[in-house]
Amino acid sequence: MEHAALSREEWVAPVPTSAERRVFLELVDSHGSAIVGMLRRLCGNPHDADDVFQETAVRVWRNLPNRPRLRNPRGWLATIAYRCFLDHCRRRSAHGALEESPDHRLKGPDDQAEHSEDCRRLNAAVEELPEPVREVVVLHYTGGLTLSQTAEAMRISVGTAKSRLNSALEKLRSILQ
Repeated sequence: MEHAALSREEWVAPVPTSAERRVFLELVDSHGSAIVGMLRRLCGNPHDADDVFQETAVRVWRNLPNRPRLRNPRGWLATIAYRCFLDHCRRRSAHGALEESPDHRLKGPDDQAEHSEDCRRLNAAVEELPEPVREVVVLHYTGGLTLSQTAEAMRISVGTAKSRLNSALEKLRSILQ
């Protein structure tokens, strides 16, 4: 973000009240890991995802006093994160590969190797999807948004989101079989 184009009031966060600080921390503690996971899938690498998550946190912080009544806090955060991701994409064009982290719940090396290969194949298949289709998949499955929340975040109709998700699932099935 270019601070020269913003006034001081726009880039300096207001001093929080203890209630706002508590709400912010609860939001991040409850939903931060899901949002980071969604951003890693969208960004394609953990470094960009961390940058976008930080920008998301700043926007949430700035908008906390003006937030709507939250029936779905994760959806609100995921929408903000997705819009930060879009802004990030406008600023950067190249992304590195998403690194696979080990799943320590698996029993042995054979299970871990098989899981790693499955994840690699799935990541590659998701990367082959056209960008608008991939974004619906990531927001819905990784971000945990409903189809209507996904459509709202992407500013498309619910029918378009359903169509893109159906198209993605058909394509992924054909790739992974």
